[in-house]
Amino acid sequence: MGSIRSVFAGALAFVAILSVFAMPADALNRSGGDYWVYEGTMDVEGVPVDGTFRYEFEKEDTLTIGTEVFEVNVMKITGSLSGTTDDLLGMSASVQATFDGKTYETRDGFGTVKEDMYLWINMTFGTGSFSLVMRMELQDVSIYSPPSFSGFDEDETGTGDQWEETVNVTSTSVVWVDDVIDESSSESYEETYQYSVAATEDRPVTEAGTFDCLKITSTDSEGNYRVNWYSHEVGNYVKMSYFDLGESSPYLSLELSEYKYSKDSALVMTLIIGVGILVVVAIIVVALLLMRKRGQTPAQAPPQPPVPPPSQ
Repeated sequence: MGSIRSVFAGALAFVAILSVFAMPADALNRSGGDYWVYEGTMDVEGVPVDGTFRYEFEKEDTLTIGTEVFEVNVMKITGSLSGTTDDLLGMSASVQATFDGKTYETRDGFGTVKEDMYLWINMTFGTGSFSLVMRMELQDVSIYSPPSFSGFDEDETGTGDQWEETVNVTSTSVVWVDDVIDESSSESYEETYQYSVAATEDRPVTEAGTFDCLKITSTDSEGNYRVNWYSHEVGNYVKMSYFDLGESSPYLSLELSEYKYSKDSALVMTLIIGVGILVVVAIIVVALLLMRKRGQTPAQAPPQPPVPPPSQ
């Protein structure tokens, strides 16, 4: 019996090793119905505002940038912001903003290939007959080559890791003020980012729950930096904070309040099916080995007598 067990264990281990080499690296498999909702606070021209950001999977697609073709997840971003203040140049002010756009993230990772955002802002200064209303619209399209944050690997990146990325950015912006184009610009530049992952995992508490996270800090060439808390369970960030150089308080903070991510259940099912296949294959291998050891092939194996029914 001991030899049979050792043969079975060896065969199972051998098949498992082969399966590791046969399986592709796991990617961020978005699917229909996946979404993440964040509650945020930020500063808009000196006015503190609060709002909700929704990030949801729209579809899989291909995106051609120059001569390169990327397999991407098209992620739709929508939301709104509002806020008031009585301390802007000695007068009251209010802001209402809505936004709509898309981010194209690589399907084999978490890199951003392109962003296409549209923002509408109504700003009101003063009150009553002394009020001034200004309507602004902003469209910004940014393309990243290579994809920004492509050095992050959902399966491999871990605590204590560090890396650097140099990205070529092409950005086109148009600003309308009261329905008239106020500014239009297009520029290309190179940006270098330094990434570092904290030495230990963090467990931020959010409205959506408490999650084990990689705390990732990215710093650009001007010293501005972001701190993002990434959760494998969520398949996205659970907290994001954006800082200007030398500032200790973020100008933008986002925290996860609700989400639906189907990867975990799909992955568990894949693992269950995978383990089942491995066991079946291992049993077949063991049977063949035992038959060969006894000098029999499956065709030569003697028929087994029927099992007698239990005595009454």
